[in-house]
Amino acid sequence: MLYDEIDWADVWIEQMKLHNEADEQVQQPDRWATYENARRFWQSSRKSGKRLEKTLKDIKHDSDSRILDIGAGPGSMAIPLAQRVSHVTAVEPAEGMTEVLKENIKHYHLNNVTCIQENWEDVSLEELDSPYDVIVASYSLHVPDIREAIEKIQQLSSGKVYIYWFAGATSWDKNYSRIWPQLHGRQYYPSPKCDVLYNVLYRMGIYPDMENFELIHETRFSSLDEAVQHYKPHYKIATNEQEQILRSHLEEILEKKGDELVQVGRSSRVKISWDNSH
Repeated sequence: MLYDEIDWADVWIEQMKLHNEADEQVQQPDRWATYENARRFWQSSRKSGKRLEKTLKDIKHDSDSRILDIGAGPGSMAIPLAQRVSHVTAVEPAEGMTEVLKENIKHYHLNNVTCIQENWEDVSLEELDSPYDVIVASYSLHVPDIREAIEKIQQLSSGKVYIYWFAGATSWDKNYSRIWPQLHGRQYYPSPKCDVLYNVLYRMGIYPDMENFELIHETRFSSLDEAVQHYKPHYKIATNEQEQILRSHLEEILEKKGDELVQVGRSSRVKISWDNSH
């Protein structure tokens, strides 16, 4: 097949299908359904102050900007952005994440954030108060059809679009691949990466800027038992035998730092951006 004959949107669909078949929960909202996991994610993001501040500086906005945050999580970006702009619409499907997000909105006394608890592919245009000056999707476009997701973004955008995604295998891809056959008797397939996404955009007539960067992310636990409970839904643990495999795996990969056990995640990331205001 010639390069020009490749339908990259179909490549995304097939790779995401394999990923979801390999594990129906690893990258799905269920893993963030619990308040405890969502709260830990929020606390971890607050400790990454320099990284978050750089991201906020990367996102060009004015005090009167209207921003759409796709996959807002507990508000890692939506909360500080809402303190700087006129309005933020936060779309987040996971119950636990949405609960923490609303808690944070109340804590920071914000009245300019609208929460929509739905998957991006299920949100209707009528639910969204477009157009938006800035649209951000930070590691959140785990969608079956990326072309359809981008088309919806384009319909809502009147300015800058920022998509953060992965370049190459992440540390968790490697960890899942390592023990997935032991746990579930089948190969683990990672989600599609930025090469596929770029080619989809290119075929859509979108020629984005791309910036690569490395990221180290730490998740901290007070005990091995706490870590096991946290990762059980990630690894889709259902039996005592599977739990023991996970426990042994975590004993090997968690790093001891003071009184805590730390999962250090290392990955190559990419910021993909373009401007629809021209």
